[in-house]
Amino acid sequence: MGWNDFSLPAVGCWYENDDGSSRQDELRQCVPGEWLEFVREPDNPHDHLAVAIVTGRGMKVGYLGRDRAGWIAPKIDRGYLVHAIVERVKGIHLEGATLGLVMRINMEGEEPELPIVEDRSCWAA
Repeated sequence: MGWNDFSLPAVGCWYENDDGSSRQDELRQCVPGEWLEFVREPDNPHDHLAVAIVTGRGMKVGYLGRDRAGWIAPKIDRGYLVHAIVERVKGIHLEGATLGLVMRINMEGEEPELPIVEDRSCWAA
């Protein structure tokens, strides 16, 4: 596992996107290790430091929490290479559950790695 990797949950995964697309439907397609992109939204009316999370299929699935965006957004603005992958989708194995995203992030320009877990049944929680 990368020494500089860390995990963060996404927020806002339960909302629909402005174009009507479902973040929940997109999360159902996500798999551990899938690349994610952070997209700065400096014109976001709720937070000028907003950082959207977008899948490789181009669908927004949520945002960094405000506290983390306040720390990561300025780094993105200054050109830091921030990479993220899907670590797990919370609730994916529970019928009717609202899904959530946990990301694995590296801010040192390296590819993040999934943590080694012997019993992956806990990833469905």
